[in-house]
Amino acid sequence: MSIDVDTRRFYDELSPFYDLIFENWEASMSRQGVALQALIESELAAPAPSTRVLDVACGIGTQALPLALRGFRVTARDLSPGAISRLRREADARHVAINAAVADMRHVAASVSGPFDVVLAFDNSIPHLLTDSDIGAALAEFKAILRPGGLCVCSVRDYDTVLRGVAATHTYGERHRDGEIFNLRQEWTWVDSTHYNLAFIVEKEGPIGPQTVLRTVTCYYAVSIRRLLELMSEAGFVDCRRRDDILYQPLLLARAA
Repeated sequence: MSIDVDTRRFYDELSPFYDLIFENWEASMSRQGVALQALIESELAAPAPSTRVLDVACGIGTQALPLALRGFRVTARDLSPGAISRLRREADARHVAINAAVADMRHVAASVSGPFDVVLAFDNSIPHLLTDSDIGAALAEFKAILRPGGLCVCSVRDYDTVLRGVAATHTYGERHRDGEIFNLRQEWTWVDSTHYNLAFIVEKEGPIGPQTVLRTVTCYYAVSIRRLLELMSEAGFVDCRRRDDILYQPLLLARAA
């Protein structure tokens, strides 16, 4: 399996619907902007206008947009051209400047001009890398483009709470957009004890019932938070730690030595 091709296609296909993951995307972005500004300013003791942030898995802008709107200098990268295209449209609609381009997080340093004060990798993006060596390569890139003492923040799923090896369906509930009704779900099937395929399905209500408008598949590495913190330390980060009190997923924080 090529994680480059599969992951890129998955998010290219998902990007028109990604906002529907959230019951209210705008409200979620606002909450995340407030929480991340407070976290970054408390960790770095620096105001937003002087802080450079690199979002290495920006998607359609769920973190990049609210941070830019709050005065941070945001650079955004993502593997998916479709996601980057939508982020640019969303930024234009909000009259906010974000340097957005396509890049693989394992090689992101070559696509930007550092150093940065903060690197973000949110919404369980790191486990799209299917081996410890790939995760280590990405973390080494993050450290290379951070200034000394700079902050790395990743949000991840806690796989210690997941029943491994058992197929599962995770539903989002009903979503409304532009007068249309959608239902979203994930279907998990396990490849082995540490990897699973995730099918993301979007159905739209129509005159003859629900119709599938998207079915796209990707693969995840169910890597534990303990192992991710070890890999951060092996990449040269210090003060590696977990926070569960900020957003909807655990955050892993680390400093560039």
